[in-house]
Formats: sequence, structure tokens, C-alpha cells
Amino acid sequence: MAWTLKQFKDSLALWRRREKVRKNLHTTAQKDLMDARAQDIHPRQHLVDRRDLRSKQLAEARENIARREKQIAELTAPPMRERAYQEAVKLVGVMESGGNNRGRDVEKIIVEGGGIPGDAWCGWFLATVYKRARSKSVTREWGAVRLYDRIKGLTRVTKPLRGDIVRFNFDHVGLFVKDNGNGTIETIEGNTGVTGAVSDSKTGGDGVYRKTRSKSLVLDYWHVTA
Repeated sequence: MAWTLKQFKDSLALWRRREKVRKNLHTTAQKDLMDARAQDIHPRQHLVDRRDLRSKQLAEARENIARREKQIAELTAPPMRERAYQEAVKLVGVMESGGNNRGRDVEKIIVEGGGIPGDAWCGWFLATVYKRARSKSVTREWGAVRLYDRIKGLTRVTKPLRGDIVRFNFDHVGLFVKDNGNGTIETIEGNTGVTGAVSDSKTGGDGVYRKTRSKSLVLDYWHVTA
């Protein structure tokens, strides 16, 4: 059957409409497929992002907790002089051996304080216990009793507390423990003997002792402030 021109045009227009619809459907289908794939990836990526964020938050929380615990520990810790006293107590009984100012434990105290093995070590004993008490003012000057007046971080006091430094009038220092109330004080000292002013022996045998001293021997007292 022969088509008229009108029928041909109508048929062509219908075909074009169908092609347009088909193309639109194809385009929409492709878009839907891409959206579906995107939605499939997005939740997993979201979970990864949330996990990373959570890990970061947990790490920050741990850091904050550690920081606060450190602050609490610092606020509730005993005073530095008290910590120094506790360190000194641990060393009571250390003795020289093999010669004056010699011996493994004595030389360890000297070196830790900042001196050289063989040095007179009453000042290095104090430097060591205060280093262990986390003092920031310990320098090589601590090894020289005559230099205490110029050491930064030391303040002269008239009413010492336990753990403060006591300097004697015979070139010697110790750690103040208490006033006995009878004209004497109790101390913990390094490089000293059981009796006498400083040393019992020139060839070794001194150590770390608790001592009772006459207050008449005291030159001054010092508080470590830093």
C-alpha cells in the first residue's frame, strides 16, 4: 500500500518521538545506575570517615586524660623538698670503698649530681637527691659549698623545713630533717662519718648518714625554689 505524504510524515514524527523517549529512558537508566553505584560506595566511605574521626577523637581524649592526670599529679605531689628528703632516705647507708670519695655507689652519686669520680661529694649528694626530685636549678655550682650564695633557685631561709639545705661553717652541707628543740638539728648528709665534723677517714669509709648536729655549727639554711 502506497503511503501518502501525510502518512509518511506522521510515521516519521512518531518514530522520532519514540527515539527521543528511548534516548531519554537510556540516559535516565544510566543516571540511575551511576546514582546506585554512588550510593553503594558512599555508605562504606562514610563508615570509614566515621571510624577515622572516632579514632582521632579517642586519641585526643586519651591525650586530654593524660594531660589532666599529669596536672593532678603535679598539684597533689609532695613539695620538692619533701621529694628530695625521700630520695635522701633511700641513700642512707651508702658507703665509700676502695679509697676516699671512691666506691661504685658513691661515684654514681657524684656523677649523677654533676661531679667527677673522686670529688668531695657532700654537695653532689644534695645535687643528686634534688635532681631526682625534679629540681631544675641543679648546676655544677652545687658541688662547691662556698658558691651557694650565687646559685639561682636557692633562697636563704631562717626557719627551715624538712628537705631544705643546711650549710655548715666548716665547708660542708647536708639535708635538714628537723630541729630537735635542744640546740641540735637532725640531718642527712653525704661524705660524712659516724662521728666527728665531716670525715672519719682519709682513706675511705665515709658515707650517707643521719646525723645530729649542734646548731652552733650551722652557717645558714637554703630553700630550693625551682
